[in-house]
Amino acid sequence: MKDFIYLVQGKSELIRNYFHLLDNPNSEAIFLTYDRPIEEAIFFPNSTWAQGRNKLLEAALSKGDYLYYIFCDDDINFIRGSWDTFEKQLLKYKPAIAVPINPKTVRTPFKGLQYQSFLTNDEQLMAFHKDVVRDFILLPYQEKFDSIYWWAACQIQETLIQNFYYSGAIQFNNICISNDAGENYVRPESESDYKKLYKLVDDWLSEQFLFKYKDMPSPKRRPIFILARTFSYYFHRFLSTPKYSVSVNNLKELLSTNSELCKQAISLRQKFEHLK
Repeated sequence: MKDFIYLVQGKSELIRNYFHLLDNPNSEAIFLTYDRPIEEAIFFPNSTWAQGRNKLLEAALSKGDYLYYIFCDDDINFIRGSWDTFEKQLLKYKPAIAVPINPKTVRTPFKGLQYQSFLTNDEQLMAFHKDVVRDFILLPYQEKFDSIYWWAACQIQETLIQNFYYSGAIQFNNICISNDAGENYVRPESESDYKKLYKLVDDWLSEQFLFKYKDMPSPKRRPIFILARTFSYYFHRFLSTPKYSVSVNNLKELLSTNSELCKQAISLRQKFEHLK
């Protein structure tokens, strides 16, 4: 089985720019369009961003097992680095989750570090280790708030990354991309609507965790994050056989057993048990 599978969604005219990924001898690719059908892609009309990624994940899991599942939007432009560089560093360091630098995180790199752990990220290009995918905690994306703001699914995932996989989530500082499409996502129209959305998301997260999410210690205040960010290069460089799976017992320690997220993770693990 190949090491990588690229999962690309977007407009039909832009998706064609990614067909070269099929020529890579160590990767496969699945494409999805939402505006009009093309022969080489899944057509999912009027789908949201999260729905599209979840459809791609479903298709990838049905194909087989891969070391890394790489999600891509249709507007990636490499300012520094390349697809090949991204793949080589995934194989070299084997992180749980990896992202490049982009406009959202361009000010975060530590000088002199080729890569580091991150506290925030953009979802434009993300690679997930198969052990993380099989946990079904970060994926599939939560679609609960899609009708209000498509970025809510990203906010939820970023929160879960920092609570479950923070020590293995790294940013490649020598790879930088831009997003050029400027897609018009569904989003709140006013500041008050934004505040209502954040309350809805925080309330939902509080229901998932055993204790109130708003009372959880901020990742930025955790000493382990300071150490991980400072020594991330050495930490990951010498971690020869990383294990990133979260056990069911560990999951139940952090999440309410009645939570939507916990039930999802356990049921999907049982469904895809054959992948292990």
